[in-house]
Amino acid sequence: MSKPIFNLVVESPGSAPRHYQLSARTITIGRGERNAIIIGEDAVSSRHGELRRRESGYDYIDLDSTNGTRLNGEILGPEPRELHDGDAILLGLAAKARFVRVIEIRDKVEATTPAAGSITKKLVRQEPTGPAINPVAAAVAKAARAKAKH
Repeated sequence: MSKPIFNLVVESPGSAPRHYQLSARTITIGRGERNAIIIGEDAVSSRHGELRRRESGYDYIDLDSTNGTRLNGEILGPEPRELHDGDAILLGLAAKARFVRVIEIRDKVEATTPAAGSITKKLVRQEPTGPAINPVAAAVAKAARAKAKH
């Protein structure tokens, strides 16, 4: 089974949405240049929050931001909160993010030709269509005919 893929889609007023594929263990979010995800919005703190990888996905932690973080409308405190597919995150006053689990669609894998000897084929005995000939009896009959001619 393949490892799940998660994205964070971030929308700031006046900017096109940005899609981030999440793969790092720790991802910082904020206005400062040292963050993995930089949001150029005045109401977003320089180190606003952090995403932390867990076995089944990610947790979000607010890093004591000035204008706070809301998860699905609920104000977050400093404790980690598990993110679920489709969760809406409001960073500060106007920067929005959506946590998305990506469903990967792959090409159908064509069946390969099996290696020689890897298939067992059932052999079916065919019934003879004419009278059965015994090779020994045929040889004896031929010899008897030849002797009778002499």
